[in-house]
Amino acid sequence: MSEPRTKTIAPAELMALLLAEAPEPAEPPAAPAGELALLDVRETRWFVQRHPNLARNLPLSVLELQAGAFVPRRSTPVVLYDDHGAHDGAAQAAAAVLARLGYTDVRTLDGGLQRWVTEGLPSIDGYGTLVKAFGDRARLHYGTPGLPVDALRARQRGGRPTTLVDARPRAEFEFLSLPGALNHAGTELALRRFDAAATAGAESPGHLWAINCFSRTRGIVGATTLRLLGRAPEAVFVEDGVMDWGLQGAPTVQNAAPQDELPPESAPVLRGLADDLIARFGLPVADAAQLARWRDDDSRTLYVFDVRPAADPALARTGVRQVPGGQLLMHFENLVGTRGARIVLVDDAAHRLRAAITAFWLVQLNQAEVYVCEGEPTAGLFPGPAPAPAGDAPPPLDADALAQLRRNGAVTVIDVGPSLDYERGHLPGALYMLPASLAPLAPHAVAGRTLVFTSPDGALAARVARDAQQRWPDSGAIFAWLQGGTQGWKDSGRPLAAAFVPAQLLTPFDDDWGSVMRVFGPRRDAAWADYLAWERALSPRVVQDPSVRFRFFALSAREPGKDPAARS
Repeated sequence: MSEPRTKTIAPAELMALLLAEAPEPAEPPAAPAGELALLDVRETRWFVQRHPNLARNLPLSVLELQAGAFVPRRSTPVVLYDDHGAHDGAAQAAAAVLARLGYTDVRTLDGGLQRWVTEGLPSIDGYGTLVKAFGDRARLHYGTPGLPVDALRARQRGGRPTTLVDARPRAEFEFLSLPGALNHAGTELALRRFDAAATAGAESPGHLWAINCFSRTRGIVGATTLRLLGRAPEAVFVEDGVMDWGLQGAPTVQNAAPQDELPPESAPVLRGLADDLIARFGLPVADAAQLARWRDDDSRTLYVFDVRPAADPALARTGVRQVPGGQLLMHFENLVGTRGARIVLVDDAAHRLRAAITAFWLVQLNQAEVYVCEGEPTAGLFPGPAPAPAGDAPPPLDADALAQLRRNGAVTVIDVGPSLDYERGHLPGALYMLPASLAPLAPHAVAGRTLVFTSPDGALAARVARDAQQRWPDSGAIFAWLQGGTQGWKDSGRPLAAAFVPAQLLTPFDDDWGSVMRVFGPRRDAAWADYLAWERALSPRVVQDPSVRFRFFALSAREPGKDPAARS
């Protein structure tokens, strides 16, 4: 007997919910009125082709592993969709997984995305579209000036005083960057000194602070933040960043190391900046007593993020997620699945500036209630432990046991992690499979064969091994997973391989959203040019959707020391 089908919601009814969560502008800016998790459970390749503006992507292949952190409260209203809403589609399979995990208010979109589009409801293509559109609207709202790449190069050739700072995380900076650039990621840039003692020429007439990223958004946010804080009123963002620099044929740097670092600012100065930002814009603050009440409130979702660059092990054990370097804004759509939730930002109690800056931006994004944590954070304030591993998985193998098994033959290693990680390094000879479906395993699940699954840390591999064992209980095959995953194999001193042949791919790389950072060789310039044209035109398309309501602070409050009498 088949399981009863999940309740459905019509597209017009879902749109009404999204509109109800976007009231007319209020004083002060307010988060959406009710909680809702709208989840696209298709693989990311298909999500980027078209999706509703306010949808979040949680693919079926990783849903069980990630749902607990993405949508923490099990009674949250959840709407799932796939392409067509078929009875045997991904949305129905995802609903069954969520039911097993204890989610109690789950519906699927009737007719799926196809019906949503057919009824003329708004959608968008691309990845991270909400935040990218927000960044561009912030540029317009705050009047943040841009510096075209050709103008930057002309300044450098002419010897005009210019300090170039890349606002991306170190790994992205090292991947590809501009010659001579410093590197201070996100909010970390605001924690530095910006006077003559910080860098040569900082007080020279016409000196310019040029903030760049790979394309636009982080450069815009970084330059705007410095201007609003009064740290570098002359800061500009480098238009189209590393990509346009490369398209103009200028040399870029691979495996870059920053030539210098700006010195850190003192804690009292940073505290003053944070206090002023919080007061100017009325940013909400939550103390320990408030956090304790929210921790015990079963009617609202609470996310807690540590925005410091180094993790606090005690907090990490409670499930608090560390998102350093100001990356919470950039990756918001991948970290917060529930609209209208509460978010608390943990930072160094001595100054709170990272948290204040992050709250400043997230309040205006208008997807959640956002609070700066007041005081020294302790583990007892926060929600609970991280999700437990799959308890019914078959026994794991450590790296030594798997190496011995491989020497004896009759073993197939299957990597079920992200395709980007597989491309960067996998166990030699390992197959690749995106685990949205187990069907590609059928030819391998045979008597006398051992199937060992791996993923970056082994967590997803354990779940896939469990599901495969349940799928083929009488096949005679043995199912196992690699303890510590691919990273554990590497840590044991054994090699990884980057090369592979098509026969190793049991499924396509459908989790690849088309990042231009994965495009090399003769295809690169066309891909970069197309991407920049898409991003420049993005924000007008997004804000046409009436359910998207960014809420920017009034311009009267943008100068340090001024009171926000009104907001827009």
